[in-house]
Amino acid sequence: MGRDESATLARLRKNRSEHLDPVFDKYAGRLEHHCARELDQSPVAGQLDLYYARSNSHEAKMRRWLLAVFINVGAAVLAALAFGVWKRLSPDLVDQGGVPTQMEGSIVAGFYDQKLDDVGFIAGANKHVTARKLAGSQVIYDVSYTTGPDHFRVVPEANQAERCVLLFGDSFTFGEGVNDDETSAAQIVIQSKGLVAAKNLGIGGWGAHQFLAGLQSGRFQRAISCRPTDAVFLITAAQIGRVAGRGPWDPHGPLFRLDAKGRPMRAGNFDTAGTSLRELVGLNRLTEGEEEDLEAALIAEGEHELTRLYPGIRFRVFTWAGVADGVLWRLSERRLDVHTMQQLIPDYSVDTYLISPAIEGHPTPRAYERLAAYFLSLK
Repeated sequence: MGRDESATLARLRKNRSEHLDPVFDKYAGRLEHHCARELDQSPVAGQLDLYYARSNSHEAKMRRWLLAVFINVGAAVLAALAFGVWKRLSPDLVDQGGVPTQMEGSIVAGFYDQKLDDVGFIAGANKHVTARKLAGSQVIYDVSYTTGPDHFRVVPEANQAERCVLLFGDSFTFGEGVNDDETSAAQIVIQSKGLVAAKNLGIGGWGAHQFLAGLQSGRFQRAISCRPTDAVFLITAAQIGRVAGRGPWDPHGPLFRLDAKGRPMRAGNFDTAGTSLRELVGLNRLTEGEEEDLEAALIAEGEHELTRLYPGIRFRVFTWAGVADGVLWRLSERRLDVHTMQQLIPDYSVDTYLISPAIEGHPTPRAYERLAAYFLSLK
């Protein structure tokens, strides 16, 4: 075998030992038996050189492709993390108003107790505060709030009560922007002439997670002095995001996750859960559909708990205007007794039934009168 043949064969064997390529083994065997005098003109050697060139070209392309993929993936990860940091500095929170307002009165000295493990926060006990809300020089409302020793808003006594209704919810149940005797709970007692007692268990900024958590901890039961015959949970659109921790005032709120059967299970508090992968890249903790699933599951579980505690209780869900169709559908799927705004206040309009639609989206006293009258019309 000539010098050129030996050099080519050596090169071949070196490449074969490095790559363990069976195609090289095939050509190496043929070359050893071919023994052509002019190796550069040998068809076998030509095939070897062509294969070797193609192999090197393919490897170079693969290296360039892998490098490009690595650079692009790295850039995408860095961009996602940077976006996540920005979103955490300016999160997608609920209940953010568009018009600057300011609060005056004794309420600014403190109205809430914080860092409660069961419900996150609640109004202080035995409080009587004034609350005056302004937008510039315009007075939006000027009212007072009173709470009892149980931390919940006071309601007139119903000494001859034949029924007792528990009202759960947020500021629309609490009655932000109206006086103590103008809430829906107070109006139920007043309009029924004391034949129906009502317990106001709503707190501004609460959601369905506090509804279930308060039942599980016994907080609501300790505040109830009558024998409940009815219960109402009032949903507002802003509540949906709150169940996933998107209420800026509720960092220690109760955290629930759905199990494999779709039931909400307590999993600590929002500020003890850590940061999820979705939040790291700037997304909300849950998707919109997952928030709606959780909202419906919490309310349904709350109904089960009420039925266990008070057999025979009639539970209804009232939904304010703006609640997403996905929530209404999920509530119906769970066979809850849902009453929409078209039923509650058929002639509803924001101009008539909200305090100041462009600035203050809470109901007027007239709206609470209508809610109370609707409840009393139910059998």
